[in-house]
Amino acid sequence: MKSPLQALLVAPIPEMREAILDGRKTVSIREGHRDYAVGKPVMLCCQIEPWCVMADVVSVRHCLVRDLSKEELADDGFSSQGQMIREMRRFYPQMSSMSEVTFIRWANVRGKLVDER
Repeated sequence: MKSPLQALLVAPIPEMREAILDGRKTVSIREGHRDYAVGKPVMLCCQIEPWCVMADVVSVRHCLVRDLSKEELADDGFSSQGQMIREMRRFYPQMSSMSEVTFIRWANVRGKLVDER
């Protein structure tokens, strides 16, 4: 059976979108255990302000916030676990060091928005 296309919602934050298109942002930390699969395509998109590109999932790790490495935090632009929790609470108000998260890394961002850059 063929797997359905999966998506990651990207907030309508211009700097974040630019970083994705430029290849400077290649990871996302999401609350909860998310069923993304390595080697599968993922659509990075937004339903609020239309924006969409395709990428390939290259790694997925499930853990607690407290188990995220300094490298994983830095790869998503955070200087510390505390900063990550504070900033992520705008999307996930209950986030704590004991929250389950999925760390997703992608590569090969492509699509019309990339082609037009």
